[in-house]
Formats: sequence, C-alpha cells, structure tokens
Amino acid sequence: MAKNVAVVCDSTADFPPGMVEQLGLHVLPVHIFAEKKDHLHGQTITNKEVIKKLKKKKEVYTTPFYPYECTKLFDSLLQRYDEVVSLHLSREISGNYKSAWSAREFMGDQDAQRVHILDLGSVSISLSLLVKKAVELLNKGVPAGDLQRRLAPYQQNVFFAFTVENLIWLKKGGRVNAFEAFLGNMLNFKPIIQLQETRLEPVERHRGKKPALSHLVSMAEQNHQKFKNCEIWMAHADNLEEVMITREKLASAIGKPPESILLAEVGATISAHTGPGSVFISMLPQKNGNKAA
Repeated sequence: MAKNVAVVCDSTADFPPGMVEQLGLHVLPVHIFAEKKDHLHGQTITNKEVIKKLKKKKEVYTTPFYPYECTKLFDSLLQRYDEVVSLHLSREISGNYKSAWSAREFMGDQDAQRVHILDLGSVSISLSLLVKKAVELLNKGVPAGDLQRRLAPYQQNVFFAFTVENLIWLKKGGRVNAFEAFLGNMLNFKPIIQLQETRLEPVERHRGKKPALSHLVSMAEQNHQKFKNCEIWMAHADNLEEVMITREKLASAIGKPPESILLAEVGATISAHTGPGSVFISMLPQKNGNKAA
C-alpha cells in the first residue's frame, strides 16, 4: 500500500474461516436483538446461539451499529493508520452505510478527510468477495480515494443468489407477505432470491428444495460460462452437509475441484432474515472489463 490503510467492514460480510485475520480486517458488529436482549454480532452472541433461537421461533432481529460506535473505531484506527476505508453492505438492504456516514460527520474535518466510506451494494459472501478484492487493490497501490471507482466494475458483475428452507423468515423481513408464506410452505415452494442492482429480488420459485438448489447451480454455471475466471464461494445456515453436496454438483458442472469453492457459514445478521437451512452462492469475476485485476 502506498499509505498505511486500515480496512473496516461490517459484520454482515461472511468469510471462510480465518480470512478476516488473513486480510487484516477490522469488523464493526451489527446489533442483534434476541428475545429483546441487545447483542453485538460475533462478540456477545454466536451464530449457533442465534440459529438455536430461530429454530425455537424466538424473536430475533437486527439493527445497524450506532454512529458513536463507528466513530470510536475510526478515531482509534486513525491513531495507528494514515487512512481508513470502511466498506459496507448495500444501503438498499440496511442502514449500516448511513450510520457510518453519520459517524464520519461527528469527526473533525482533518480526521474525516482520512476516512473513506464505500457502499459496495452487496451482502453476505458477495460483500466479502468485494471486500477481499478491495484489500487486493489497496495492496497493489490503488489509493484509498480511488478505490470506489476501481471496484465499480466488480460490483456490477458480482453474482449472488440463495434459496431458503422456510418462507417464514422472508415474511418477517417483508420479502413475502403472510399469505404467500403460508401458501408457499404448504405447497413446498422454495424461492430463489438474487442480488440485482444492489437489491435482493425474488427471481424464481420451485416446488421443493432439490429443484431450487439445482436451478441455483444452473444459474451459477451460466454465470461462470459468461466470465470464465471467477472466484466462487458458497455459504450455509446450519446445513453444512447440504451445501457440500451442492458444491460437488457445481464443481462438476464447471469442471473445477470442489475445494476451489470456499465455504462459509452465514452470520447471524443474515440467518435472522433467511432462516436456518439457507444455501448461498456468490461469484466474482477476476478481471476488470478486459483488463486483469
């Protein structure tokens, strides 16, 4: 890096084990309210604890980190780094980006100019892939102030889609209404939700989980044919065996070893909205237009 830059991301980014430490990231925890008690994601409540509460139909919801929490982290990092880059999920999905900007406004002008806040327009493992790419670009000498422009082509081409086990969680998040959730569960419909222009949109529905997973693999295969050289990650919410089987099928379809597709466990901030049993696939092309990254 041309300058000593700290990279921050919020806890909605889901990484394979050990990668947060490998990339040297500073994670801002989102608040998770479970049975009316406030927790910090990854600090005072674990993913397994949240999944357990969801399975028992306990009330679980999330809120963005507070601006003062963000300001405190920025101030601390600026004592050790020249600049801070703070990377967040789509503002169409959460208020984290807005909260980070509010935090920046609490800082003095000189310090605020050293903080760069980016909306990566993504979520979960697709957000993580973009965070990883941002770190790679910074390590290649891309200035922090130019990072948004250099990341834009990757943001436009990132693929992210998932399916769920039960529609009740999407109903709670407003993705489907109560009648659709009731009818869908009764008829065993499984939707496929895809990231489209920074929003999560339902694009397909299938009768049963296996057909939904098969179509998810087909979508990923088509995306791989389009871009060829992609980094591919998959994630799950307490259904490792199912996602490993799906990984085998995707790897076979694209002619890659299964181990080349990294696995992650989705964090509580995602599983609270999608529910246990969800399966996620994300792909990031490794070329920027016609130029190598």
